[in-house]
Formats: sequence, C-alpha cells, structure tokens
Amino acid sequence: MTRNTKLDRFAAGAALVIAVGTMPQIAAAEVTLKVADTFPPGHYIVETGTTYWMDRVTELTDGEVKFQYFGAGQLGSLRDMFSMVQTGVVDIGYVPPAYNGGTMPLAGVHTLPGLFSQSVVGTPAFFETVTSDPILQNDFLANGMRPVWGVMTSTYNLFTRDQDVSGIDDIKGLKLKTIAGNMAESVKALGGAPVDIPSPETYQAIRTGTVDGTIFPTTSIYSYKLDEVIDTAVLGLDVFVYWAPYAIREEVWQDLSPEHQQAIQQASQEAMQRVAEETDRSAAELEDKMRDSGIEVIVLDEAQREKVKSATAPVFDAWVSGLQERGLPAGEVLEMFRANIEKHQTQ
Repeated sequence: MTRNTKLDRFAAGAALVIAVGTMPQIAAAEVTLKVADTFPPGHYIVETGTTYWMDRVTELTDGEVKFQYFGAGQLGSLRDMFSMVQTGVVDIGYVPPAYNGGTMPLAGVHTLPGLFSQSVVGTPAFFETVTSDPILQNDFLANGMRPVWGVMTSTYNLFTRDQDVSGIDDIKGLKLKTIAGNMAESVKALGGAPVDIPSPETYQAIRTGTVDGTIFPTTSIYSYKLDEVIDTAVLGLDVFVYWAPYAIREEVWQDLSPEHQQAIQQASQEAMQRVAEETDRSAAELEDKMRDSGIEVIVLDEAQREKVKSATAPVFDAWVSGLQERGLPAGEVLEMFRANIEKHQTQ
C-alpha cells in the first residue's frame, strides 16, 4: 500500500470534521494559535505528530498560521484541558474523551475492549466515527469545540512492580492504575481493583506503592519512564485503547479563513498517518526492548486472550444500556465504529 493510498484513509473522516465554516471569509490574515497538552517531553505523539502538524500548517499557509505550544502540562493538568479549550485559555487543546466521559459520553465507544489492535486501522476508523453525528454534535460541537486530529495509541497491557504475575488469573486483587469508565470496568471484570489516576502521575503511584501496577499503552512506557519502576509486563491483554485528540474551539475555527482551514485539514491527515504508523512500528519493537531493560515479559497465549474477551464481554452491554437509558444512541455509535473498523481492516 502506498503512502498516498494510506493518506486517503484519513481524507473522508477529516473532510467531515474540518468542513469549511458557514460564515463567509474576506481574506486570509495572519494568526497565532495557542496549543496545549500534557504529554511529557520526548513523547512520540509530540515528536512524530504535534510538532510535525504545527510546522506543516505553517508551511502550507506560507507562515500565515503560527503556533504557541505549551506542552507537559505547563498551562494546566489533563483534567483542565477541556475547560481551557471551552473558555478560550487555549485555542487548541488535548481533550481525550476517556478523561471527559461526563461531557463526551458517546466518544467513549473507543474504550471498549478488544475492538482492534492496530493504530493504522483504529485511527482512521475512529476519526470517521467521531467526526460524524451523533458524536460530532453531541460530544464536540455542543461543547463549543471540534476535533482537529487524533491518534489511537497502542493497545493497553498490564505492567506491575513486586508482584507474582504470570497470567490473567493473577490480576485478582491487584490495585491497578486505570482510567474511569470502560477500562476500570474491564479491570473489575478480571478481578482487579481499578484506581483512577492521570497518566502523568503513574510513575509516582507505582514507585510509592499506591498501586501495584498499571494498565498502560506499551508505546508510552519509556516516555513516562515507567521502565524505572516496573519489573513485569503482561502483553496481549488488550483491554483498552486510548484516543489522543486535539480539539479546536469552534469560535476560533469559524474565524479562520477557508484557506487556513484547508491547510489544517491537510496537515491533520498527514499527522494522523505518521503517528499511527509510528505507534504500530514502536509497539512491535518494544517487547525486545523491555526484555533488554531487565523487565520480565509475559505474552498471553490464545487461550488466555479468549478468557479476557469472555470476562470483559459484559462491559459492552453495560456501556450501551447505560447510555441508552440516558437517551443517547450508544448502540448506533458502536455499530458505526465497528463498520468503520471493518472497512479499514480490508483496505
């Protein structure tokens, strides 16, 4: 598959969300957009995606669109990002639905366990889903923002410290750093005790024994320096995948010229493809790197993986029924996402 063909995957979804605003624009004008996230320095999403995206937009607009970037939580915590975009503290912010389930409930469909295993499949599939109604209107536009670009991380696996772990049965009773919602429910289904802790606080929580370990994306172990505090990795659990999106305040988007919107759209397509490819490449290499770091790596066999799927199956029904009781079309969203996954798996 050629790079151009891969980029075409993203075009359909991107065109839906980065649609040209309805307000007429007179002429392109220079603008500086303030961008914020909480990724630590050196994180692969920033190095491969965010920095590239900002530079590419500036290039495509001949310097008319520039950025002020505030990373590593300089302007606020992960839980602050949503309100910072809404209130205009920043123009573009890192607003993952996994940490904003109360205001972005339908987008939480991506946190259901085991839907896909590759970022190059999940990233375009979910971008098409999240940039279409009902998610676009309910979770983003209703909150005064729209997604610009986002990437699916590698699947989440189990990483522990000072625990006797050899398979999924040993999860029972472990206190594990999770994210509230479907990940926490999946951990409960496997017998663990979920503890809701933001990712930047994971290192300290493991080091001090606040938790016994974490459910975490394999590709982020080193950027968060967790290799310094874990001694065992259990791969193949695949109970969660995390969507890392940047959203722009809708008022800011509507004030941009059509030319600037188009440049952002193109750069977003390219950035998503770059990061998705890097995610899958890195995940494939990290098993050996962890072993070389002295971490014991356990890979679940097919029988153990089937036990995980069976144990976590009720999480799907609970998520759908819980939102439908609130009048939200969760079943429709799940089927839409599954259809988009199937489409991109065959491309």
